Order: sequence, then C-alpha cells, then structure tokens
Amino acid sequence: MQQGCDFINKHLKTLKNVPLFIGMHEDDLEEMLNCLGANKKLYKKDSIVISVGDSISSVGIILSGSARIVKEDIDGNLNIVSELQTSDIFAEVFACSGALSSISVVTQTDCEILFVEFEKVINTCSSSCKFNSKLIENMLRLIASKNIQLHDKIEILSKRSTREKLLEYFAKQIEISDSNKFKIPFTRNEMADFLCVDRSALSRELGKLRDEGIIRFYKNNFEVIK
Repeated sequence: MQQGCDFINKHLKTLKNVPLFIGMHEDDLEEMLNCLGANKKLYKKDSIVISVGDSISSVGIILSGSARIVKEDIDGNLNIVSELQTSDIFAEVFACSGALSSISVVTQTDCEILFVEFEKVINTCSSSCKFNSKLIENMLRLIASKNIQLHDKIEILSKRSTREKLLEYFAKQIEISDSNKFKIPFTRNEMADFLCVDRSALSRELGKLRDEGIIRFYKNNFEVIK
C-alpha cells in the first residue's frame, strides 16, 4: 500500500473522521499506519470482503465507497445488520474476540478499504509509540459504541408487529439525526430485510401510517409528524 504523504493527503479528511483515529495529530498518521501494518485493498461492487466462518485478525476501514454487513439465516433469508459508509469501521468485534465471523461484508459500490492489524492496535508497540494509548482508548470506545448500536437493533427487532418495528426504527432515526426529518439508506426490500418483516406487510403499514397522518415520505426521505 502507498503509505507515504500522497496516500495521507488523498485520504486525510476520511482518516481524521475514523473513530479509531480521533484525537490523532495528522503529522503522526503516516508513522502510525506503518506501525499498525496498514494495508489498502480495492474491491469492485458486490464483492465479498468477509464471509461467514472467516478468521478475522484485522479491522477494516472504509476509505471510499459503501458496503453492508449482512447475515443469512438457515432458510436463506437475508438480514441487513448495518450499512458501512466512508470512515466506518468493521470486524473489530471478531478481531477482538478471536471468534470466527458470523456475518458477511459485501460491497455496495466500488470500495477502497484499509485494514489494520488488531493486535498492533491494542498491544504496546516495541517502539513505544506516543499514540498507542490513544488507539487503545479509541478502540474501547468504538467497541462500546457498537454494543449500543447492537442493543438498539435488538430493541427494534424485539417489537412484535411490523408497525411497532417501524415506529421504533423511526424513533431511533430521529434520535440519530436530531430531527423528525431524515433519510434512510434502504430500498423497501432492504428495509424489510433490516427489520426482518415481509416486504408486502411493510408497504401496507407504511401506507397506513401515512394515511393516519403519522408520517410523510417520498422514496427514502421520511418525516414523522406525530
């Protein structure tokens, strides 16, 4: 991977927004990435980055493009776990636990992905790098944040009806965006997969909520009225 100044300059804005690198001085980025064994890979759209059963030792960072974490049940039904956009991190939980991957990561567009070795993030560098303690702190915060997101997803899926799942999902989106108007990253089929509901039932319930004056929507743009 090109880890010199050209690489840093090209991806500086993205790297500064990566949760793992928050608080790092940009002058330290090149040295830090070299210390972490950073390796950039390119993926075409619809490529599989991680498969179920893979052994994970590195953390992935989206430099450009988008991807999706998915899980397939025993009947072959697809569940969208989460969306990955620029600066997002994935696979840190599996790299930390040593467990084999129970999810797949699939690119939605052409992607540039940076991989850093998890053990080099959490273990003290032989060179006693000045940024090592900050990396460990950021990783702990990141894993804690992902646990909260997982709890939120479980809370949504624990609702019994399609209507209840939708309302809980909308409530989470309002909280995230700090607005009753927001845009979701899913098509209707993808939204049904994310909420683990039938596509037709989802469309019917969206129509009912709109007719009752609870929501307005156009394509992926939603507004919760009351």
